[in-house]
Amino acid sequence: MLEKLTDWKYIALIIFLVIIGVIMAFLWNDELTKISSEGPFAENKVNILAVGYDSNINGASRADTIILISLDVDSKEAGLIFLPRDTYINSSKRNFTKLNSAHVYGGIELTQKTIEEMLKIDIDYYLETDFKGFEKIIDRLGGVNVNVSRHLNYVDKAGGLYINIPAGQQNLNGKKALQYVRYRDERGDIGRIERQQKFVDAVFAKVLSPAILTKIPGIIKEVNDTINTNIPIQDITPFINMAKEIDLSQIETKMLPGEPKYINGISYWVPDLKEANIMVENLVRNKSYIKNKDYQLTVLNGVGDSGAASNTAKLLEKYGFKIDEIGNADNYNYEHSIIEYYSKDDEETASQIAELLSGEIEYVEDSGEHINKNIKVIVGSGYKKSV
Repeated sequence: MLEKLTDWKYIALIIFLVIIGVIMAFLWNDELTKISSEGPFAENKVNILAVGYDSNINGASRADTIILISLDVDSKEAGLIFLPRDTYINSSKRNFTKLNSAHVYGGIELTQKTIEEMLKIDIDYYLETDFKGFEKIIDRLGGVNVNVSRHLNYVDKAGGLYINIPAGQQNLNGKKALQYVRYRDERGDIGRIERQQKFVDAVFAKVLSPAILTKIPGIIKEVNDTINTNIPIQDITPFINMAKEIDLSQIETKMLPGEPKYINGISYWVPDLKEANIMVENLVRNKSYIKNKDYQLTVLNGVGDSGAASNTAKLLEKYGFKIDEIGNADNYNYEHSIIEYYSKDDEETASQIAELLSGEIEYVEDSGEHINKNIKVIVGSGYKKSV
């Protein structure tokens, strides 16, 4: 029974990756378990670009769903960043200004290079699928249960597109699921990405059902037929080892920070590259964002400047911290920021906050009034005034 549960957990992760355009049939090949468990990744970190595209449009296919997946094979953590297809590309190297156009001019390879340049990262592998494959995989799963927040209705007679999904709890088959994740309302890409994230959560719930085990053979077939990837077989073992052990709660999904803007009459999602760098550093390079979300921070104004505590709290939220309270310190004469922590286990995190705010750490023995993962930040002189 224990072995079956382990396989179940493994397959749950794999199917999750399939749904967002990631995976290949080799992952179910029992022969791979005979390969050495030593992985090819020097630091046990790997970045994957997952792309879903529409193969039915006239001409070259534009990427419709773009996700950067960063896996830490050693810590079993994963960060997912959803990239709006209308993301503005401001580069003299490119003759296009929307991210999804990269797929038109150079396929998945150019899409990868464009994202690497924008986020200043290396992407190890890519995987892509069209939406016909997506529909077939969802049907093999037996549909996915989603609580639809509003009636989704759209008609494009010329394009042959009819979307009619009522509000409320729905079991979406492949066709309806594709309509759900691709539907665009007045919020454009942002509303759609929120639905995609919600859909991912629904897939988690589906694949964690024991009933899914009987559907695996059919899922394997669809994956084998619909996924294009450059992952060589010798690099698969680390994924297998991680998938068998990963804690699914250690997966964090975020969206590329930015704002919608019109440029020369064209609608774009203009990324905030400063905030994007913070996200990439903490969700892609080191995964500290995932750990930071377990902390509850109290942020107090100890310098007297208007907004010192609230702006610092906003900055800390960008690094994944949860803010429990914002207020004033006992005085406004703090010459530097003080970061109080109450457990020796939190010293490293407190030190990182101190480095960010040019402050100092201070250990206070817990008298029982503080819960685990509590840290107090008293903002003093020298704090970062811009967020």
